[in-house]
Amino acid sequence: MNVVKHIILALIFLIQYQSAFAQIDTIKYGLKGQIIRALSYSPASPNTFYAGLKGNNFGTALIYKSEDAGKTWEALNNGKALNPFAADIQAIAVASDKAMSMYAGTWKEGLFKSIDQGNTWQKVLTAPSADIRSLKTGIQHPNLVYAATSAFGVMKSTDNGATWMRNDPAAIDSTFQFAWSIEIDENNDNIVYAQTFRNGIWKSIDQGETWKQILAVEDKVSWDLKVSDQSIWVAASKSRDSISVVHFSADSGSTWEMLDDVPQVGVNQINVVEHNDSQQLYLGSWSGGLYKLEDKIWTKVEDVDYDTISEILPTEKGVLIGSWGNGIYELGM
Repeated sequence: MNVVKHIILALIFLIQYQSAFAQIDTIKYGLKGQIIRALSYSPASPNTFYAGLKGNNFGTALIYKSEDAGKTWEALNNGKALNPFAADIQAIAVASDKAMSMYAGTWKEGLFKSIDQGNTWQKVLTAPSADIRSLKTGIQHPNLVYAATSAFGVMKSTDNGATWMRNDPAAIDSTFQFAWSIEIDENNDNIVYAQTFRNGIWKSIDQGETWKQILAVEDKVSWDLKVSDQSIWVAASKSRDSISVVHFSADSGSTWEMLDDVPQVGVNQINVVEHNDSQQLYLGSWSGGLYKLEDKIWTKVEDVDYDTISEILPTEKGVLIGSWGNGIYELGM
């Protein structure tokens, strides 16, 4: 009888231990073991976020939704890829129109749209590019959508994605055929910034009708661009493990400086977290993990124990970190 009692107690202890471990693991990770290609948020809910995955095979490009600021995630579209051939969700954006339209950009399979909060999706056949690298939706203009592509520069739609306009062909050939990512001015969504693969940073003040180069990143690839009010940060590196720089502008790109003592780890992601009067700059890398700049001092964030960072997204209480192979980390302020 004592043997049975001891076995029962041992089983209870094991279950309690596994439960506690699972809770800790859930808090630290989301979508553990997955490649996170895109992170986005809902303009209607501060605790709602979306994650786009990169898979290894056709039909593995899934979108997940979290309604508790990243602690738990649920697959949209009934757990299926947006397209049987899609393997990579590269961008996600949620509009502020009445339907809260969702847009998802894929690699090689084009643009998709949902008007039922991601439960079902339709391919946007009017979008001219099959490779959608980055998406941003309007703030002052709810029907406005910008899309960065690898073949047509920056496309835009002013009617919720029904029709699309491309950059002037001459501008595409001479400036930025390959638009890597885009950011908009939150106070004026007519102002849009485009980051090119190897041709620096460009700015438009007329919804992409005309463009002006505001930063030339010579001999390096600018991997990420972030805009906050009049401040702009650009992360660039020459290789995946060294020669990293961060360009900074405090006047919307009129003048630039380079930050000091940037970790030489092959930077590829950058974002700023602003809370009350404090500001923290996060820097992700290809092979050196995550770093934080606070009070002019760079420190490695040891809580993120994975080397390759793919996304950095601020939340109201901290920041979500997407990794290239180990899911999502949640960090507090």
